[in-house]
Amino acid sequence: MKPVQIQFVAPRAWKVIWAITAALLIALSSSTGWRLWEQQQLRRGLQSEIEQLQAKLKAQSASKSPEFDLRHASEQTAMRLLQRDWNRVFDAVESDALAQALLVQMSIDGVTGEIRLEYELESFVQASAVTAALNASGTMTVWQLERVSSVPLQADFPAGKSRGVWSSKGP
Repeated sequence: MKPVQIQFVAPRAWKVIWAITAALLIALSSSTGWRLWEQQQLRRGLQSEIEQLQAKLKAQSASKSPEFDLRHASEQTAMRLLQRDWNRVFDAVESDALAQALLVQMSIDGVTGEIRLEYELESFVQASAVTAALNASGTMTVWQLERVSSVPLQADFPAGKSRGVWSSKGP
């Protein structure tokens, strides 16, 4: 038998293929790594911007005036109205000089403190007498005649009667 000599030599074509594949994988991984690094930097920048905007928003909301509490405002208005001296107003309304005029309505505006009186009068001439009687009561409030009207067509409004409205800034 003849001796057989075998030489194991790796084919060189595979070395080139593996070298090109390795170079492509290194290029692909470095490109992917670079893009990931850029995305991370962008994310950090956006996160810091969001934090700055949230801090600004907190500062603005903290400096805003508090919400208007309707219940508290109503309580404060009631307390302010209860602390006024209403005797002067009722002294003016209940004076003897106003016995001929009939008080129909009295309204008080809690915010402005304005008082409105509506009297039923016998005639337009009586309006000046009511104004003089209201102002002569010594209450230190000035009553102003706003209007005098006569509407004889209504069922609850007697013919020949008129109504006058006076206002004052209150006590």
